[in-house]
Amino acid sequence: MLSTLKIKSARPDSRPYKLADSGGLYLLVQPSGSKLWRYKFRVAGKEGLQSLGSFPEVGLAEARGQLAESRQLVSQGINPTHARREQRLEQEHVELVRVTDLFSTVVADWSSATGAGLRPATVKQCRREIDNDLLPKLKGRHISSITRLELTALLKRVETRAPEVARNLRNHLWGIFEYAIDSGLLEANPVPPVRVMRKRNQKNHAALSEERLGAFLRAIDDPNKMKEETSIAMRLVLLTACRKAEVIEGQWKEIDLDNAQWEIPAARMKGNRPHWIPLSRQAVELIRRLRQLVPADRDHLFPNRDDPKCPMANRSLNAVMERLGFGGEGTPHGMRAAFSTYFNSIEQNIDVIEQCLAHVPSNAVRAAYNRHAYRPERRAILQQWAERLEQLRAHVPVTSKRHEVTDLRNSEAAGQLA
Repeated sequence: MLSTLKIKSARPDSRPYKLADSGGLYLLVQPSGSKLWRYKFRVAGKEGLQSLGSFPEVGLAEARGQLAESRQLVSQGINPTHARREQRLEQEHVELVRVTDLFSTVVADWSSATGAGLRPATVKQCRREIDNDLLPKLKGRHISSITRLELTALLKRVETRAPEVARNLRNHLWGIFEYAIDSGLLEANPVPPVRVMRKRNQKNHAALSEERLGAFLRAIDDPNKMKEETSIAMRLVLLTACRKAEVIEGQWKEIDLDNAQWEIPAARMKGNRPHWIPLSRQAVELIRRLRQLVPADRDHLFPNRDDPKCPMANRSLNAVMERLGFGGEGTPHGMRAAFSTYFNSIEQNIDVIEQCLAHVPSNAVRAAYNRHAYRPERRAILQQWAERLEQLRAHVPVTSKRHEVTDLRNSEAAGQLA
């Protein structure tokens, strides 16, 4: 059997050699001078070798103590190397839970992992909802201690105030807890099913009638009622048939006035697909005027007055409609409905209309085969829409055109308007 003196006296050789102790324990002396404890064993007829550390970090008595534990496992038919690895993994898991199990930590990690593929506006809304309604109550809690019952109660409380926010929070929670499961912090998701939420009373965005649309256009022309930049933003929502956020979050680098077009990247679009917008003559004139109003060092078309690095506040255009007395009749998003209603009423090509609205085709098979972008037709239809809005603004009777069937697919007409 070995002694500490014998171990200290052992000198390296040109080749590794062993100093045996007992019970399968030996010291491997390397040419480099390192001295390594090894335990040679056999389980179920298979030979194994376990590393027990190095001398002098692990002394003789400690090595024999580890040997005794390992021999006991071997006597039970358990591979001590596997058992030690499992023990280490378990300890690492306990440490992981201790460090990352807090709800606020999981939320931060989940946000970092999932936020990259989302629109900035979506990320901002998600953060606001979580900060307002989840973190104040749950941030200091261990995620494994949060129950379905209390999550249901929390969502119900929010639902009485803001049903849509409650539905969003449930979706956020589902993603957060799924992330926790994938991270090894949980085995089951405690978030309640969607059935616990009240059924959504879905309403379409209100849209102004033609008569009221003309009155609204005249109202936003009044410089005494709003800033010119805000008026331009509202008119561009109408002229482009875009969603409100797509316009007010627009950036100058997306605009090509020489070619009268606006290309919105996929990251800013609801359908996560880039959107090409042909600009009518009227839209080009508005953007040229806007360029004179907005400082040259601003990235956004409509910089926020409090923080110029950010775009106009999301509620600004809705507030304009409410202030002018049109709030109960329409919304900025409803302007898209006015566009669609008009061109469907004169039997315009539905594919052209849907392309202008940046709608994802509902028929996936047809969309896969029909790859025509309808660019000439879209340019023609948006120019016709601009002329139509001018007529409404000027209060010119247009009833005779209401039932006119216009075929803008005619290449010659489309080319002229382009």
